[in-house]
Amino acid sequence: MASAPIVRAYSWSTLLLLAGLSLLPSACGGLVAPFEGVPRLPEPGVIDAGPRVGVCYNAMFTTPLEVRRVAREACGSSGTPQPIEQDMRLAGCPLLTPVRASFVCTAE
Repeated sequence: MASAPIVRAYSWSTLLLLAGLSLLPSACGGLVAPFEGVPRLPEPGVIDAGPRVGVCYNAMFTTPLEVRRVAREACGSSGTPQPIEQDMRLAGCPLLTPVRASFVCTAE
């Protein structure tokens, strides 16, 4: 007994949806690009070696090198960013870039 081949028919709307979803990561690149945000405040009694900077980013679309680049730009020529902590709170960063890395800009 021969089996009939399985044929799936997709509607145009399904094909367009799949095509749109495949382009989503590249289209959202600008929306999830890392940027300088507000750093987390130090704990009471903690004295940092320099000013703090924060970088908001999306861990799915951002590499550690991109986060460091934003931190370097935020520190400027006066210091080198040293990572001190990372958190994920929507009060500090927006929904599409929920992870915040905090750095201290130390003298070179």
